[in-house]
Amino acid sequence: MKSFKLIRSGACSADYNMALDEEIFRQYLEDGIGVFRLYSWQAPSFTYGFSQSPESQIDLARCQNDGIQIAKRMTGGGILFHHDEITYSFVCSKSDAGEPQGVFVSYRDICGFLMRFYRSLGLNPAFALQAENFKDYSLPHQLCSASHEKYDIVIGGRKIGGNAQKRKRQVIFQHGVIPCRIDWSFVRSYLKFLPFDISAQVTTLADELKFIPEKDILEEKLIQAFESSFGARFYETCVA
Repeated sequence: MKSFKLIRSGACSADYNMALDEEIFRQYLEDGIGVFRLYSWQAPSFTYGFSQSPESQIDLARCQNDGIQIAKRMTGGGILFHHDEITYSFVCSKSDAGEPQGVFVSYRDICGFLMRFYRSLGLNPAFALQAENFKDYSLPHQLCSASHEKYDIVIGGRKIGGNAQKRKRQVIFQHGVIPCRIDWSFVRSYLKFLPFDISAQVTTLADELKFIPEKDILEEKLIQAFESSFGARFYETCVA
């Protein structure tokens, strides 16, 4: 089995969360020790991809006035809203992810642990390209949740969560979200482009489950799913 550090960094600011993800990636390039991190957010927050310009999409002045935090990700993709969710990141080698040297393994394989997690809750996840309405929602969109790429995870045809990667040499970094609840009317008040039919495109655990387990239980299920999928053995450590 492969040894991974397990980091539970708790609720932090958006800037710190994104900075720590970058540090985890940088540290792996030095020591080669895999990391799986679970974290949350001190306040409602938006993150945006490294190539985006947030001022064209987010009402920055209103966010600042209302204490909504904004941070840049080191990965690509569109705007993501973070609040009531489980957030994870991990870094490992291509071989740890079951990816032979010289071969690119898709999100389909690497996100298998997320499929396992959703099934553990009694849900029936699928990849977006398997949904009947995939072509209707497969066009790029500034909001990550509103764009369905081939290996995004959907439940009942609606996207749940989102994931993004960064790669360097033989190293894979990925972070992503599992939304418990999203108040789209709240999100809409800070974005300039939110589709009016967003709830028809996106789902959350609250939409799919009669009862949502406590977050510590959800985190344990996610840890177990990662262990099973990657053949990982965790040892918990502080952020240092």
